[in-house]
Formats: sequence, structure tokens, C-alpha cells
Amino acid sequence: MGAAVNSRDVAAVGAAVAIALGTLTACSTATPGAPGLPNGSAAGQAGPANTLTPSCPAPPDPAARPPVTVAELNTLVARVDLPGWQSADIGASARLTDGRLVWVFGDTVREAGWRPLVVANSILVSSGRCAAQLVTPTRGPAIPDRADGTVFWPMSLAVIRRPGADVVVVLCARIHRGTSDAFDFTYLGSSAAIFAVGTGAAPQLREVMDLTSDASDAHQVDWGAASVIAGDWLYVYGTRLPPGSFGRALYVARAPVADPQTRAGWRFWDGTRWQSDRALAAPVIEAKGGVSQTLSVDVADGHFLAVSKRDGDLGDFVFTWTAPSPVGPWTPHRGIAAPFEDSSGILRYAPLAHPEIALASGRLLVSISRNTSDFERLLTDPTSGRPVFAEIPWPDRAAATADTAPSGPAGTR
Repeated sequence: MGAAVNSRDVAAVGAAVAIALGTLTACSTATPGAPGLPNGSAAGQAGPANTLTPSCPAPPDPAARPPVTVAELNTLVARVDLPGWQSADIGASARLTDGRLVWVFGDTVREAGWRPLVVANSILVSSGRCAAQLVTPTRGPAIPDRADGTVFWPMSLAVIRRPGADVVVVLCARIHRGTSDAFDFTYLGSSAAIFAVGTGAAPQLREVMDLTSDASDAHQVDWGAASVIAGDWLYVYGTRLPPGSFGRALYVARAPVADPQTRAGWRFWDGTRWQSDRALAAPVIEAKGGVSQTLSVDVADGHFLAVSKRDGDLGDFVFTWTAPSPVGPWTPHRGIAAPFEDSSGILRYAPLAHPEIALASGRLLVSISRNTSDFERLLTDPTSGRPVFAEIPWPDRAAATADTAPSGPAGTR
């Protein structure tokens, strides 16, 4: 990932995305760590602050940051033993200005003494080989559940580096849980959780804002499935599952970094041009041979790189897609095998790229979420529900086009 974009206000980031998607509701306030956020809410930090435990040393100077191997990373993950983080999926990451890495996770299993035992999201911050868990004043999820029980599953994040404090925007799926099994859940819409992170400090939640209104339509666009800041633009990607499909179609919107809070500046790609009507957005990758619900999109050397399973989370291979622009044309490249379910019952899904972590092999680092439908097994062996790292070759990169290539500092996912 390149240098991050400066000069963006925390409130402007959340409001800009929400206004662009056209459904920002009137917001009320709540304190993070309270029993739940009001529906369609914004939250301002008040009272006790979030903390990080254990205390990790400062990260090494970038020039002295050694490349790592996949084996080393998987050993580190297997050895993590934090009471508030025993297993979790997703694990999107980005590098902060101070050199640390911030990681956002979905459903997280904690030690038996922590209640609730499972929370919908969590955050780790790592420095070198040390990983610290974010602990809220009430030891709840990093992004509190809504008052009606709706939870927030992180999908992607963007880091905006500002003097004194980074702004971390976590784009989330808003989820209603059922009671029958692990697959009984309904996607309701997208939200943005906005954290401020000072040098060496813990992320502090500032706002949670609904980007789209609650809707149980199984075929709506899940905005925020990936996000990236490139040059003068913030790109927000969405995925959609058409009826009868396993793969998902990919959509994209953009806003000018210099003035994201102005609705008139937002545009949605309609297949031919950027225009202002969200309803006219057209896929940049079709559902047949398409992507997972959650994926990663990054900018590498001025080129756009997507990582996902092909044909959805039930697919058996990790693919990369490369494009000269944020809208394509996207060229797929087969990566490595990652069967959705292996002979031992372990599920593998939601691969994500981590180009901010250099590998000694020179290849691209990816993580693959793992889980099991056997909850007792997960409690007995939490490592069965932790992401596993792998490496894939960097795909060929086409030349970026003049009008969509980054023209300024590039930000992180």
C-alpha cells in the first residue's frame, strides 16, 4: 500500500459515504460500550476509553522491517492466546502511520470467562511479532450491537493518515441473526464505523453510521465489501448475489477525496460512465465467475488488484483479478486451491490480500478465513477458526489508463 491521503475530517468521511448511498437517516447518539446503539445511529466516544492489551513495543523503523515468511506468520497466529480473541474470521488489515497494523475481524470467540462468549466483531493491533486486543470498557464488541440485536460484521477498512491521529473507517455488513444454525442470518444493509487512532494508542470509536436503510432483500448490493483510496478518489465496492447464482457481481462507486462530503461529487459506474444515480450502477465483474461476498481491492504500482474466491465463497480456488482502472476490465488469474470444506470439516472462505506485509519470497500474502459448523470443536480448538496465511504469485499487471490512474498519494484499504 502507498502513502495515505491527508486532510480529511472524521465526520466528513462517514457522512460522505452515507450521503452518497442516499439513505442516511437521522442519527441519535450513544456511548460505545452501552447495551446497544440506537437503530441507524451515530456514536460519540464518551466516558472510559478503549485500551489495548498486552502493551506491545513500538514497531521497527520501516527501513529495518524484515520480510517474513508464511510459515512464521502462521506460527504467530497459532500461538496467539488473548482472552478476548481466541478465534475469528475475516481479518482485513491496513498499516497505520506509526507502523503498526490494524486488523478487523468478524464473529469472535473469547475465553470462557468473558461474556458474551461470542461477539460479532473485534480488533487487533500488531507491532512486529506482538499482537494486542482492543478491549472496550464493558469488554463487548469493538462496534457495539444495535439496540434491536442487529450486529455489525466488518468487511473492509480504509485508513486516512492525518497529523496526530489516523482515521480508520471500517465498512460493515449489518446482520440480523437467526436461531437455527450458523448460516441463519440476514443481511440488512451497510454501515461505517469510524475510529480515531493516535500514535501508539488504542482505536477509539467515534461514530457508527448506517449507509443504507434496513432491507431484507437477499439480492441487494452489499456496499463496502471492499474499499480503497487511490489518488484523488475513494472507491467503495459492493457485491450482489443474483437469484440462482453462487458468484457475486461487483459494483463500484467513487467520491473525490478533496471534497467527499458533497453529494454532488459522488458517482456510480453504470457500465459506460460515472453518474450520480445509485440505482443505475452496473457490475464491473459479472456474477458468473464472480467474487465472494467480501473481498479485497488494493492499488499496487498504480494498478488495481482484487483478491477473492471465484464463483463465490463456495468456490474452491483463490483468484486474483487485475485491472488498469477501478472499473476494469478485470482479468482473472487462478491462484491456489482453497476448498470450501475439507475432509476434516474445516470451512475456508473470504480470502483477502495483505500487500502491506512484505514476504521474503517476494510473493503476495493472502489470508483465508477458516471455521467449522461444530461449535464445540471451535471451543475446544480455537485455532480451527483462525485465518490461515498463504502466498500466491503476483499477477501480471496491465498499464493503468491516464484518466483513472492515481494522480496523488494513494491510501490504504
